[in-house]
Amino acid sequence: MQVQVSLKIEIEATANLTQMEQQIQEAGRQGMREALKQTIRQWEEQNVSCPHCGSTQRRLEGTTRRVLATTFGRVQIQRRRFRCVQCWQRRCPANHLLADLSGATVSQPLQEAAILVGASWSYRVASHQLQKLCGADISAEEIRLLTNRCGKQRALKQMEETQQQTETAVAPATGASSKPQPLLMGWDGGWVCSREQRGGMEGKVGVVSSKMQALPMPKRSSHFSWSERGGPRRPPRQRYRLSKRRYVATFGPSKEFGLLAAHAANRVKEHPKQPEALVTDGAEWIKTQQKLHFPEATCILDWAHLWREVGRTLRAVFRAKQLPERERQYQSYLYRYWLWHGGVDQAVQGFRDVAEGLPEDLMQRVHRTITYLENQREWIGSYEQWRKQGYPVGSGMIERAVSLVINRRMKKRGMRWCRDNATAVVALRTDLLNEDWETPQRLRAFP
Repeated sequence: MQVQVSLKIEIEATANLTQMEQQIQEAGRQGMREALKQTIRQWEEQNVSCPHCGSTQRRLEGTTRRVLATTFGRVQIQRRRFRCVQCWQRRCPANHLLADLSGATVSQPLQEAAILVGASWSYRVASHQLQKLCGADISAEEIRLLTNRCGKQRALKQMEETQQQTETAVAPATGASSKPQPLLMGWDGGWVCSREQRGGMEGKVGVVSSKMQALPMPKRSSHFSWSERGGPRRPPRQRYRLSKRRYVATFGPSKEFGLLAAHAANRVKEHPKQPEALVTDGAEWIKTQQKLHFPEATCILDWAHLWREVGRTLRAVFRAKQLPERERQYQSYLYRYWLWHGGVDQAVQGFRDVAEGLPEDLMQRVHRTITYLENQREWIGSYEQWRKQGYPVGSGMIERAVSLVINRRMKKRGMRWCRDNATAVVALRTDLLNEDWETPQRLRAFP
């Protein structure tokens, strides 16, 4: 089939380049819609054989309107109805083309685009961007339904592939909702390749949340666990979602990040006396900004970073002294117990005792670990009490934020960034994650 569509565009002589581009783009969309109508009409002309008797004799008996949403806008298709002269069966040839939609009004390419942007952006922003970029007229609710349907099908398939399952569940704690939830903050840095300096550059990322929502307890576990082989099975742990949160990020100086974090905390804070908790890896720039903007916050050194530093030194000492496996496990448990309950002095004294008789290079490593514990003393407390109070003691919250803001966009293969360009990109990323994309340009606070 050959389809020919002519376009006639009237552009004012005073129009600028942007107006010309918009008018030409709109005319092109109109041409594509007209081309689709003519293509369907020609397809009807070529498929004249009756599927029941094979006769080519037919007569026209009106049309039926069908509105189809495509990537270049909504198209009103006038489907022609025919009646076979020989067997008197009525048919609509265009229904064969629309059979793959299963009664839907959104074309398959637009469905794929809607699911893609719906999984990446908020539905309102996704609808606006599809309309602006390609002229697709699809509402936010339609994008939400398409995305949810595809996600549910994928979730069911994953559940069928799951081999392990947990039969026990932990009952939700009673009275937890009556306690005031703290203002949770997580700060960390994310490294990207740089065009301006060797070794890359650090982007500062933060997430602030004033409300957590408990997720439903899973009945099946999609993760393999050694505890489920044979012995007693461990019940799944309660997981939470940051329901009211804001992201901040910049590749600029740390003082700019501190101002952005303080502004974000003021926007999500529910009342002035709300307790604050800051979970970080203990970097010096974080401590400086915490003292300036959040002097009353409960500072928590991420347990994973703490035990990683201590565990590496302990393993090196165990190898040097050739301790038996039983003694290694006991010593590791002892240091873990001390640090989990805030016993920094006990851990420091333990390292000083084991440092005797070690080689010079290993002794320097033990002293570095002691210095690390001394410098982080103010940020190391009773992790057991912090967990009972509802404070996070791990860096999962901020690691997730770094992945969303920086890693997914800026750590692709071969990417290298200038500092100004990287700051602009993370500003747009945080706008998107905070659902501020449609905020007027004069109201945006770019770093």
